[in-house]
Amino acid sequence: MGRILRLLSTSAPALLAAALCFHFAMTLAYLTPQNPLKLRFARLIDGYMSPFLQQNWHLFAPDPINDTRVLMVACRLREPDGGTTETGWTDITTPYWEAHLKNRLGPATRIARSVTGAARMTYSADPTSLQIAKKLDERRARAQATGGGAEASEEQVADVLRSNVKKEQDEGFQLGSSVLARAGSAHCDSLYGPTRTTAVRMRMAVLKFPRFSRRDLPDAKGEMTYYDFDWAPYQPVAPLNVATEDGLQRSVASRLAAQEER
Repeated sequence: MGRILRLLSTSAPALLAAALCFHFAMTLAYLTPQNPLKLRFARLIDGYMSPFLQQNWHLFAPDPINDTRVLMVACRLREPDGGTTETGWTDITTPYWEAHLKNRLGPATRIARSVTGAARMTYSADPTSLQIAKKLDERRARAQATGGGAEASEEQVADVLRSNVKKEQDEGFQLGSSVLARAGSAHCDSLYGPTRTTAVRMRMAVLKFPRFSRRDLPDAKGEMTYYDFDWAPYQPVAPLNVATEDGLQRSVASRLAAQEER
């Protein structure tokens, strides 16, 4: 037994160093521009980074973040008489933010990243592929305007890129929607009790900030847009209170009570 413990104590630093090297290598590959090596291992890299380790590098120019996105959930509940009823919308994003501000190392931070990462997967695609396809389309339009035509190779590249982007968007939407349905199921159980929910529906509220010319206005004066997902069957998941703090639970419950009063 002592020999095994000594072996573990001596090999643990090496194993930890290897794990860290692997993690940072995958992160570096994820953040590099498109290249043949990244395209070859794209499925492996995306599978490791998504949805829990995705990173957002759009905080600064030239394409800074210009909106706030909030996720809401509605629950379809089973009533004692055998019927069903649909609840109103409950904000599930803001309580995570508030819990994160109180404890930046708490579990709410990790859960929030998985939920927001799943939401991002439903509408995002590889920006480099989109940009290349756009440039090829612009070149083809200029060539047609001058009486010429785009080369056959460029046409094929543009078609392949658009096909890959469409496939990536479809796969991301399916995976993101599945994760969101599980998150919604957990919140419905937390709000209304287990075994009552039969279906969940997610909504994404997008608040676009006032433009720079109207910078004196508060963010609340921006343009609000709602995107509703389809109803999804309830999925049994672990209780939400196993992975969150009591403060988060009280925040969600208090928001629900406030909405019901309104």
